[in-house]
Amino acid sequence: MPQNKLLHLTTSGVGFLAVGLIIVSFKMYDFSVQNQRLKDKISLEKSLHQNQISEILKRYDSLKENREVKKMIVKEETKSEQENSVKPHLLAVHTAAKKVKANKLKAINVSARAVRVISKDVVETSIASKIDQVRVRFTLEENKGIEPGDKQLFIQIVNPKNRLLALKGKFETKLSKAIYYNRMNTDACMFIDLHQHQLIVGDYKVNLISNGEIIGSTNFRVN
Repeated sequence: MPQNKLLHLTTSGVGFLAVGLIIVSFKMYDFSVQNQRLKDKISLEKSLHQNQISEILKRYDSLKENREVKKMIVKEETKSEQENSVKPHLLAVHTAAKKVKANKLKAINVSARAVRVISKDVVETSIASKIDQVRVRFTLEENKGIEPGDKQLFIQIVNPKNRLLALKGKFETKLSKAIYYNRMNTDACMFIDLHQHQLIVGDYKVNLISNGEIIGSTNFRVN
């Protein structure tokens, strides 16, 4: 083969190879560009998707918070309505109770002393074997809200063993006395027979009762 022809073939092969490399390089570049665009597109779509999810979550949290706030408002309004509906009732009950309490008798300066009766004299004593009676003194406190007139009072005596003494007969544990009350401070005195009892050593309690309630009390000692 002539040298010129061989050189021509070699040059042609190199040219074809160069062209092929250029084409391959161009295609690879184009593929790389397209691949990068695809990546950018996927990244953008992913970012948009994340933003959409975040926005949805924010809206959900906002709606949830609004619902909670509305619930709290409704709860507070209901509570307020209930309180407003109850307060007048409670106020009326409190006013009525205060009025009833204001119209009750109260005994003050209550004192009790065991005494022995000698002829016409009354002598204080705390010796069990010498006690005949217990003398109870008290004052019905002034109260303009109470109607004047006779007020029935009862008296009880509780021994150191916390048992009521029979003050009349075998079973009657209360003695009664009518006292005229004119809305002013009213002093009163009562004598209760104790000579029929075997008195024991200790403190005895005396209760004054009106309308089933204790209005005053005091103690006396037996030795």
